Amino acid sequence: IAYDDGERETRVAKRLIRSKDGGGSSSDSFREGDKIEARYRGREKYYPGKIDRDRRDGTYDIAYDDGERETRVEGRLIRAKESSSSSSSGEKFYLGDKVDARYRGREKYYPGKVGRAHADGTYDIDYDDGERETRVSKRLIRSKDGGSGSSDKLEEGDKVEARYRGREKYYPGKIDRDRRDGTYDIAYDDGERETRVEARLIRKKRGSSRSRSRSRSRSPSRGRMRVGTRVEARYRGKSKKYPGKISRVRADGTFDVSYDDGESETRVEARLITPLDGGGSDSDRRSDRLREGDKVECDYRGRGKFYPGKIDRDRGDDTYDIAYDDGERETRVAKRLIRKKDRSRSRSRSPRGGGRLREGDQIEADYRGRGRFYPGKISRDRGDDTYDI
Repeated sequence: IAYDDGERETRVAKRLIRSKDGGGSSSDSFREGDKIEARYRGREKYYPGKIDRDRRDGTYDIAYDDGERETRVEGRLIRAKESSSSSSSGEKFYLGDKVDARYRGREKYYPGKVGRAHADGTYDIDYDDGERETRVSKRLIRSKDGGSGSSDKLEEGDKVEARYRGREKYYPGKIDRDRRDGTYDIAYDDGERETRVEARLIRKKRGSSRSRSRSRSRSPSRGRMRVGTRVEARYRGKSKKYPGKISRVRADGTFDVSYDDGESETRVEARLITPLDGGGSDSDRRSDRLREGDKVECDYRGRGKFYPGKIDRDRGDDTYDIAYDDGERETRVAKRLIRKKDRSRSRSRSPRGGGRLREGDQIEADYRGRGRFYPGKISRDRGDDTYDI
């Protein structure tokens, strides 16, 4: 037995139990699929949902409308959802709805719009004069001219612009998930994701095709800047320009820049960037671009001497993982410490084919550079024109 005062008792004999007032409680029993409101985790506030499973022991599993789930909820924490379709169907408000509300419960109505709908039937209101009010009771709100703001309702799949992490600038994306509590998950066009973004930080994207074509033609230099394009950029908006290259093109018209001095900067506006050589340097310098698998020579640990190897991984931030020919490995090596291996020079450097040294070859070597040669054999080829004897 789950007593109303919170006590519980197990294995109570049937003879010790009687129906309450002739079984009037039958109306309070719930069936799977019933629309209900429940006190989530025993808190005072009720949240809407439905009975997902009847455990047959007076407890139920609840699937809440906001996506949460709860198991074995006691019946005393659940109440049937009042069927108020006839009385309040016209009073249900959605995000973006134009409304009039009685600010702080006063008699006068002020215009605004619904900024967030809470699961308890209250709303956050964004007033037209800039004021905000949270959890306003439905009785204090009325639809403005038949809810003309319904066109602003946000739905999954809608193309939107949102203020990423609450910043002032809007970035394009789409509604990935409606959390049903006035917040949304956003999938941004540049690949970023953000969860539970408040509706006040989101606006519907209007005339996207027209604005997109306008932005393309507005800045001809922007279209020429691609990943790898050599540029000069005003680091952090300062007046001086620093050389670097574009490491990422963002869908909102901004760029990530990797500077030649090793610094990097994200979401740089196009107006702060100048392409070098008319933006054609990407193709002009194609021979200098490093790709995974390229044969290179690298300044191992910045010591000043270059050793042969190959690009094992491009980190995408102008650093690379190197697999050296002698078996060593090094991660996140800056591009300035790497040079492409000049195949023609290395081939012509040893014109006599029989002059190449291999492990096991019988040779003579100038021991410690003393000027006298001693016989021996190659025990290891280090791959950088040095050998163990």
